Amino acid sequence: MGKKFLLLAVFAILLFFGCSSDHGLSPQPGRLVVDVFFRGTPPVNTQGIYLIVAPQFPPHAINELYHSSNSLPIDRDSVRTVIDLPYGHYDAISLWWYSKETKSNLADILALPLEKDSLAGFKPVGFDLTSNHPSDYIKLYPDWNKVNRDASLEGTIYFDGPFPKNTLATAIAAYSYEPDSNLEYLTYMRSIDFSINENPYHYKLPIRSGSVNFLVVLWLPERANLADFARLGFYQDPANPGVPAKLRIKSGETRTGLDIHAHWPASE
Repeated sequence: MGKKFLLLAVFAILLFFGCSSDHGLSPQPGRLVVDVFFRGTPPVNTQGIYLIVAPQFPPHAINELYHSSNSLPIDRDSVRTVIDLPYGHYDAISLWWYSKETKSNLADILALPLEKDSLAGFKPVGFDLTSNHPSDYIKLYPDWNKVNRDASLEGTIYFDGPFPKNTLATAIAAYSYEPDSNLEYLTYMRSIDFSINENPYHYKLPIRSGSVNFLVVLWLPERANLADFARLGFYQDPANPGVPAKLRIKSGETRTGLDIHAHWPASE
């Protein structure tokens, strides 16, 4: 427990409180042009989708991020958008989906282009803007089916004490596989909800039907680096305690009884 990692999904909760599309009032000299080609049909609970650009991956603070000031249109098969940016290097670009169903604003990465890296295996696609190259271009291919949730996971989280006073966010998250790196915490994520605010807490997490091999409770303290999330507990295989349970969720199913015992970090 207490393993620390980056989880960019927390940006969906804090994004509009801490970062801006231009980081100031002065015009930006560079720009990124993005063509988005959608697949499938947007879920009826879609609140919006936003373009996110990160100068550094993983970022150290929310105010390092840039985002589109408005949601991209969701009633088209394709759309072109432009974001103005200062000259410099950018490690990653992504498209985020927001739900209007919960106050915690369920968020997913709808698109995150990756490229092969000889050292890291895979890494997000980056780009550079300079006076000699003031504009760049990229295509994104988001699949609406990824966020068209047709099932749910339900259970109760039991914490071993009251919430620490320095709690910033507590979440329940589902993954296709147990993540082992910053990038896998993004690409393997199936669903996440940051609305946990009491002990015990009964959750119902909307999710796309299919395999869930890691269901985990996450916690972030105030004033922490964005890489300082901690695992508090995960749903264990009833037949093999200590091992994450592997679930197969059918369309239309609500899987109940997925209780988790969560333990606050010893230092807290």
